[in-house]
Amino acid sequence: MCLVFCAFASWAVKTSDLQAPDAWKTMFLATFGTLSAIRYFRKQVREGQHQT
Repeated sequence: MCLVFCAFASWAVKTSDLQAPDAWKTMFLATFGTLSAIRYFRKQVREGQHQT
């Protein structure tokens, strides 16, 4: 899932017009989604380590 969000963020940035006035929204959503996915992945890894 983390890789999917990273790929989506990369795609969103590459296909958007970063000179547009609302480009910050694209960057915000891409960054927020990627960071959320990384936090979720880390949480899953930590919970998996505690189960063993």
